[in-house]
Amino acid sequence: MKPKYILTTALLFLFFFYYLPAKTTAAANIQKKTKTRLKVYYEKLANSDKKISIILFQGTGKKMKGIENAELVLTTFDLDNERQLTTIYTDANGNAMLIIEAKYLFPKDERGYSVVKVMYSGNDSLKAAQKKVKFMDLNVDVSFEIVDSIKLITVSTFEIDSIGNPKPIEGVKLNIGVERLFSTLYLSKIETNKKGIGTMEFPEDIAGDSIGTINVIVKIDDNDDYGTITKAKKINWGTIVDYSNVSENRSLFGDEAPLWMIISVFVVLAGAWYHFILAIYKVLKIKKIEPKILNEPL
Repeated sequence: MKPKYILTTALLFLFFFYYLPAKTTAAANIQKKTKTRLKVYYEKLANSDKKISIILFQGTGKKMKGIENAELVLTTFDLDNERQLTTIYTDANGNAMLIIEAKYLFPKDERGYSVVKVMYSGNDSLKAAQKKVKFMDLNVDVSFEIVDSIKLITVSTFEIDSIGNPKPIEGVKLNIGVERLFSTLYLSKIETNKKGIGTMEFPEDIAGDSIGTINVIVKIDDNDDYGTITKAKKINWGTIVDYSNVSENRSLFGDEAPLWMIISVFVVLAGAWYHFILAIYKVLKIKKIEPKILNEPL
């Protein structure tokens, strides 16, 4: 065989048996990376602090699983410039949260939106992911007044324009309720008018604390522009409730049974146990009788 054919054969052998399998294996390893997803939510708290909630997970449906101890980089945008806010890490369930103080002012774009981008860089087995959340800063003010013996809750919603003047926002849907022990009891849903104002009549039968104080909650749920906003304010419009322990008379239908019933049950049980113990005692006192064997001659 000529030398050039030998060289060509050797090169083809190396290509098919070494280079091509190695390249295929590397490509397969790259394709094995699991896709990751991010969910980002914005919320303005009752004290005007801002909360960014993040969920990082892999898989879908029943196979969905949070990614633990993942590094997340949060950035915001100042005109065309992107600047980093901070870096946070997920917990065991893939959740992370950032609380931003009310005094911090997010930069806005020409439409008045603020944008926060969350980035996950991935690793050898997980793909990178990123997600943006945009929002406008809406202010919610709650006031109380009594008109002709009718208690009214008035809510005003407004934005602050570029020169610092309030701008009323129309058509904002608000949920109004009162704080209870484990949740919020919602009373009504209202919508703001052209002046950015919504009003509802407060009912007279809402229980308060020992001096009638209640905590009124106003909430905007997952608005496309403003996210979730919560506002709380206290007022003594609730009915006074005495939470002290008051001793009640004994009765058949109360918490404490009558004494005659307790004594009767005790006597019945005592008599039953007495006869039970007496029966056992009598059985133990019975003497064993040995049978007599008669030996008679055959």
